[in-house]
Amino acid sequence: MRNILFASLLLAAVPVAWAGPTQIHAVPAAPWSYPEMPGTGIVPEYFKYLFGKAGAEMTVRTIPYLRVIEGLKDGSSEATLLIPDAERDGFALNLCSPTEIHAGVLYNKSKFTPKSMNDLAGKRVGMLRGTKALDKLKTVSGIVASDIENVGQGLKMLAADRLDATFISSPGSQVLLKDAGLAADQYGFLEVDANPVALYVSRKSELFKNEALMKKLKTECEASKEFMKTLMQKYR
Repeated sequence: MRNILFASLLLAAVPVAWAGPTQIHAVPAAPWSYPEMPGTGIVPEYFKYLFGKAGAEMTVRTIPYLRVIEGLKDGSSEATLLIPDAERDGFALNLCSPTEIHAGVLYNKSKFTPKSMNDLAGKRVGMLRGTKALDKLKTVSGIVASDIENVGQGLKMLAADRLDATFISSPGSQVLLKDAGLAADQYGFLEVDANPVALYVSRKSELFKNEALMKKLKTECEASKEFMKTLMQKYR
C-alpha cells in the first residue's frame, strides 16, 4: 500500500509537458509569406501581432500548400490563414475573417486586354495548383489551363510568352511584379473573384483545446481589421 502511495506521489510531482509555442504554418505565396525571408509577409506579421495582443507565443513556418492542409487535418498545423470552404470547415474552425483577398489574372496589355472572364476563352492561363481562388474560371469554356507551382513561375512564363495570363492576387501584385523585374505599367489585372480570408484553427490541435486562448484570439482577431488593413497596404 505504501509503495502504491509513494508511486502516486511521484507521478503527481512530474510536471505536465509544455506544448510550446503555437505552430503557425503559412502557404508559400508572396506577399502572404516569403520562404527565403522568415518573419516577412502578411501571415507572420499578422500572427505576431495577434498572439502578442493575446499574450501568447507562436512560431511561423512556410511549407507547401498541401502540407498545410494535411497539417490542419492532423493538428500539426495549428493555425493559418486561408480562403474558407466547406471541406476545410470539417477539420478546422473558422475563428474569424480579418480581411479579404482579390484573386484574378495578370496579362500583358500589349497582347490583349480582357474585359471579362469570357475574354479568356482560348487563352493559356496559369492556374496555381491547389488554390480555389480561380474556381469561377471553370465556368468559362475553352480556357487552356496550365498548372503552376507558385506565382513566380507563372510570372516568368507570362514574361516569356508561354502564357497569355496567369494567377495573381491583390494585395501582392505590385510587390510580385517588382520582385520579378517586370514593369507594372505594361501589365493589367482582371479580377475574377473576391473572397474572405479566414483564420483557421485545426480541430485536432493543442490550440483548439485551449479555450481561454481561443477566446482571446477570437476577440483580438475581430478587433484586428484596422491593423490588417494597414498591413495589406504595406504589401500591396
